[in-house]
Amino acid sequence: MNLIIAGADKLGEYIAKNYSQFKLRHKLIGFVDDDPKFIGKEFAGYPFLGSVDQVLKYEKVALVLALRNPSQKIDIVRRLHYHPSLDFPNLFSNGAWVSRDCIFGKGNIILEGTLINFGTLLGNFNCIDQNCSIGHESVIGNYCTIEESVTFNGYSFLEDEGKIGREAVIGQGVRIGRDAEIFPKVQILQDVPAESRIKK
Repeated sequence: MNLIIAGADKLGEYIAKNYSQFKLRHKLIGFVDDDPKFIGKEFAGYPFLGSVDQVLKYEKVALVLALRNPSQKIDIVRRLHYHPSLDFPNLFSNGAWVSRDCIFGKGNIILEGTLINFGTLLGNFNCIDQNCSIGHESVIGNYCTIEESVTFNGYSFLEDEGKIGREAVIGQGVRIGRDAEIFPKVQILQDVPAESRIKK
């Protein structure tokens, strides 16, 4: 099956240039992005295929959402909802370590150096950056972004659309509400209400 990356930016470029480490059987054929500046150009050595809606023209295809913004990912999933056979594979770097009893939804991206401990549950369309540590029996909802070198201790819960900045530390058993944002290098030791913005 052919595969397309949505998002012509740094994350998409990283996935394309390191594609072999994800051990997918899909053939990467190019990028889609709603920014018209890429029309007629290549990105990361692959063709630019047009806007995201161009995916609807492919009968059988897989799509990777290489985007960090939750609202952008939600918008794309809604726009492509009626595609009859669109697949959203999980991407696991061969440089990541994931316990075998973890449960994953679809469309997740796990980059190299990350450790995901036993009993952890991930929903759909999450991105966990390089060198993160996700503690045992944690829950991560949908459309979340966890940036580089985050420590997420055991029994914690990150609700949908959460954003955790690089080198942040989330304490054991902490619940972070929907659409909350934790800025880089912040330590969180108690529950965070929905839509909060926590800075150092």
